[in-house]
Amino acid sequence: MLSCSRSEFLRLSSLGTLGLFTSRALALPPGYTGTPSGIRPYLQSIRPDSVWVSWFTATETTGTIHWGTSPDNLSNNLAVTTDTSLGDGYRYHIGRITGLSPNTRYFYRAANSVNSSNVFHFRTPIQDGTKTGHIRVLVAGDNQTYTPERRHEKLIACAKYKIEQLYGVPIEDAIDLVITTGDQVDRGIMLHYRDLHFRFNSLISPYLPIMTTVGNHELYSDPALSNYRKLFRYSELNYGGIISPDPQIYYAYKIGSICFIHTSAEPEHVSTAQTNWIRQVVNALKVDATTDLCVSLVHRPYKAAQGIGDTSAWFANQIMPILAETEKHILTISGHHHYYHRGQTRDWPIYHMVSGGTASTQDWSTFHYDYLAAYDEIQKTHFNWAWQVLDFDLANRKLEVRCFSEAHGRFAESNRWTTQAYNSRLIDSFHRRLGVPAPEKPSITNAFTGALNHPITLVSSPFATNTGEKLNSTWFQLATDNSFINLKLNRIRDVEKIYGDTGLPFLEPVDTHNRIDILTCILPTSLPPGTYCVRTRHRDSNAMWSAWSDVKTFEIVSSVSTAPRISITKSTFGPGETVSVAYENNPELGGESIGIYRKGDTPGLAAAAASQTAVGRQGITTFAPNSGSGEWFAAFLSHHGNTELAPRIAFHVGPLPTLIPSKQNYSEGETVRLDYSNAPGGSKDWIGIYRVDRNPGTNACQAWKYADAASGQVDFPFLPKGYYYAVLMANDGYLELSERVRFSVGSLIARVGMASVKVSEGDPFTVTFSEAPGLGTDWIGLFRNGDTPGQQAEVYRFQVNGSTVGQFVFDLPDLPAGRYWVAMFTNGTHTEVSPRLYFDVIPLVLEETRLENDQMKLRWRTAPGKSYTVQKNSALAESGWIDVQTLTATGDSLQTTLPLNANQPSAYFRIRRN
Repeated sequence: MLSCSRSEFLRLSSLGTLGLFTSRALALPPGYTGTPSGIRPYLQSIRPDSVWVSWFTATETTGTIHWGTSPDNLSNNLAVTTDTSLGDGYRYHIGRITGLSPNTRYFYRAANSVNSSNVFHFRTPIQDGTKTGHIRVLVAGDNQTYTPERRHEKLIACAKYKIEQLYGVPIEDAIDLVITTGDQVDRGIMLHYRDLHFRFNSLISPYLPIMTTVGNHELYSDPALSNYRKLFRYSELNYGGIISPDPQIYYAYKIGSICFIHTSAEPEHVSTAQTNWIRQVVNALKVDATTDLCVSLVHRPYKAAQGIGDTSAWFANQIMPILAETEKHILTISGHHHYYHRGQTRDWPIYHMVSGGTASTQDWSTFHYDYLAAYDEIQKTHFNWAWQVLDFDLANRKLEVRCFSEAHGRFAESNRWTTQAYNSRLIDSFHRRLGVPAPEKPSITNAFTGALNHPITLVSSPFATNTGEKLNSTWFQLATDNSFINLKLNRIRDVEKIYGDTGLPFLEPVDTHNRIDILTCILPTSLPPGTYCVRTRHRDSNAMWSAWSDVKTFEIVSSVSTAPRISITKSTFGPGETVSVAYENNPELGGESIGIYRKGDTPGLAAAAASQTAVGRQGITTFAPNSGSGEWFAAFLSHHGNTELAPRIAFHVGPLPTLIPSKQNYSEGETVRLDYSNAPGGSKDWIGIYRVDRNPGTNACQAWKYADAASGQVDFPFLPKGYYYAVLMANDGYLELSERVRFSVGSLIARVGMASVKVSEGDPFTVTFSEAPGLGTDWIGLFRNGDTPGQQAEVYRFQVNGSTVGQFVFDLPDLPAGRYWVAMFTNGTHTEVSPRLYFDVIPLVLEETRLENDQMKLRWRTAPGKSYTVQKNSALAESGWIDVQTLTATGDSLQTTLPLNANQPSAYFRIRRN
């Protein structure tokens, strides 16, 4: 059973009041029509005293910038340079406005001999070294995809709309800088720079400076980056007077008290010269009292959950340790991988983030599992197209980051930008603030009296801090020595681990740490007898680790023999696709093997189609592509080759069958129609209909029909109201050949309930739910009577985390008396999938209030064992309530007498249940 604490209620209530839970009907903002017409200048390399302004035309050979401090008085004229060497149809005009003042708004117009732009404006940065106010940065990663869909342009439109909603001002007044993470183009040709990077950013580029990072795609078709070098002007930038050896490719600069370092991890640019330059910048950072925080950028990431080999070992192994020498370096931003991820380095309080933008679609189905890794240094991986806002609070040396998602590449292009679930949804937020103490040192609470037998669970003391931060991670280490050199367990876990998704049709991220108590750690039962040392430490939501706990020692007298097992990642492989089989707990008697057999074969009597020796206690065997279609199984065999050590794992080789329901939501009584294709066509292959919380082979299906052709159509009439999925299975068995395809029958299917619709003010109450959709972001919302979800913020939101049945205890002592309702919502949206349940919170009952001889007498109804606080206020100002007395009830009522101050004109009292 889960519950909501008072502090959690207050936190969520304040967030709702601030309007951080928002929604709108469409992902594309109102009035969006694409790229504005006319000349749209592009700002870059802005400084407190200067800015570069550039734009493209087709044939013009001259250009001028007219600028000033008023839109009606553009009295300054700057003749710009026009590059005519870029090819037919490409004239690039660029000039640097100088002599500007810090933190000042300027107006300008870009003009050629025939045409001129509208009047735009920009704001220069605050003076270097300034330590008051905020610096906000928009991060929009890989935008390399060049298609008529104009993905990056739509992402920027959504970001602009959301930012203006968040801050209540035009984007140029909310944001100071835009930074990108590389792959601004698909190929480094002028067409892509002009029509992809410059044009798709033109909603904001006339107002906000954009700073780029070199990625691998800039080098395609232009290995010398000659086009890149002509378009961008970074040579004048430096940090602390330290000049980059190749400033167009890697460079640093400062805004206020923030240092930004753009690096290049492309093999062509990884060099001793760049490494030494980064070392010089970091050495300067250490002693520069005018710089408080530092963010680095590199296209190839420090770590990756997918495509794990496609990262930068140079940055991870050489550059990150240099950057970590100063606490000022708090975040590394990357691209290259087409998703969003965020994590923390193992040892340093440094975040790393991948901002993958709208590049080609990449998700959990993109790579074979050999290229996936659930690194403990990565806390969240989302495959949505997303953008981020970095908000630097200069006075408090703090960075807050928020990430918003807009679309998903696996949705059809026709609706991916109008899918309600992804309309600027806040999918992550994190922060780093300097000068805050680390959490308190924890302890291992196990007594460890006498020798132990498995199972053994290590237990840490509760998380403790006086900084207001929350628990984010725990780290348990177990070793055979008290120096923890010979480690037998080294486990870091975060409070949440977003890894994987629910599959189509919704592709909701999955929290694999849901309901895991990271303050405990179950030891492997395979640990052999012996003496062990253990310790733990805690990391807070500020990325700070506590000190290690004191070391405790214990002895294991026996271990549990764990049976051998094998596993594969999926049940259907395409023709020619590699099949990998993982094995564990190999007895290592010599000659054990993994064999691949056709269904019906018997190991020892029939030869394996493929076989490999299992080397070591655990490992992975990979088999060459197998062209034979049909049903197969993998077997774990003894050294004699005819004794199976573990249960077989069945799989199918052939095209992935496809199931498509005629609609996603059917009315009650309507026939459910499914089209299927790419099926094996076996006479006993069948399609089963299951409720979403049931599994083939374990639970009975709701309905089924044979699918004995390669393609066809099946109808399922009379399905009861509910949430279902359909799946194609092989040969009267439960080997799933297709993805599970979800659909629903009926409306308001889910149910919520309460034991009573009358709740005493201050009392906790339980809400039950059942028949829920079973998606990871389904939630139960508590609303005031008359509220409209999406227009008014919910009082409280409880995530059911994919459960279809359960209950939740609302412990909200500050919930005022009144009428409320609860309902279930699906998929992170405000779509109600249950009937509303209305209930009343009954006010605390005062039985007597009496003024007697300058004293106030109060008596009220109570619940035995509960405590109550009497508060006093002289003017009814909410901030004026002070506690004057706390009492614990022993019966059905409490009474107290409170003195009054004769010199005080008025006094008000209220009673709150604790």
